[in-house]
Amino acid sequence: MVGRRGPAGHRLCVAIDLEGYGRRSDAAQERAQDALATLLDAAWRAAGTAPLRQPNGDGEVALLDLAAEPAAVVTMLGALRRGLADLNRTTPQERLRLRAAAHHGPGRPARNGFAGGGVVRTCRFLGSRALRADLAGRPAVDLALALSDPLFGELRGVVRERDFRRVFVVEPAKMFSGHAWLHTGGPLPAAADRTVGTGRSGPEPPGQRPAGMRIEIADGGQVGSVVQARELRGGLTLGRPDHRGRR
Repeated sequence: MVGRRGPAGHRLCVAIDLEGYGRRSDAAQERAQDALATLLDAAWRAAGTAPLRQPNGDGEVALLDLAAEPAAVVTMLGALRRGLADLNRTTPQERLRLRAAAHHGPGRPARNGFAGGGVVRTCRFLGSRALRADLAGRPAVDLALALSDPLFGELRGVVRERDFRRVFVVEPAKMFSGHAWLHTGGPLPAAADRTVGTGRSGPEPPGQRPAGMRIEIADGGQVGSVVQARELRGGLTLGRPDHRGRR
């Protein structure tokens, strides 16, 4: 249970947040909490796993067992999406819209919740402007989902790449950056019955790169200022200008 220290290791972490919770009345907040807890309970049952869960009113952070398979996350999120759609059809006047993020990285139960860089990373993606904008920009969508780059690489063969788009998430105030895959459409698998790949996501296919300046910083890097650059990969070195005509 949360509140007791556990073994360290790389774990699957899933974080959920309810959009617009604070704009609801006190009574509506209670009803939203009840509905969300029921949805999450059913989704985890559908995934056939019982993670450690840290509820926080309008969402939760869940940490799976060290031996859990990545496909369990997809099954859970697919069940959550379907349950959410059914609920919103039944009670459209109290529609719930959720953001979800998932990552596979260092995490462990700690005295007051969870600890580990993987848990922090999951929550950074969950609260990122990129994921918030994705939900805000698609008013017909009830669940906006971000999978981290490493986790998406493990899920090749389980999810369809064409149903996602890769973005670079930058949160300067948190000194955080990293690649994520945002779900853009198509059903998430109801059951994980295919082989899970282990390769990380590769470079973007030719012809899909936007024109103009492109900057790519390794996950976990820090973001600074760039002037008159065309394409950068991996890092950036700044020094005194070279006046010998070099470009």
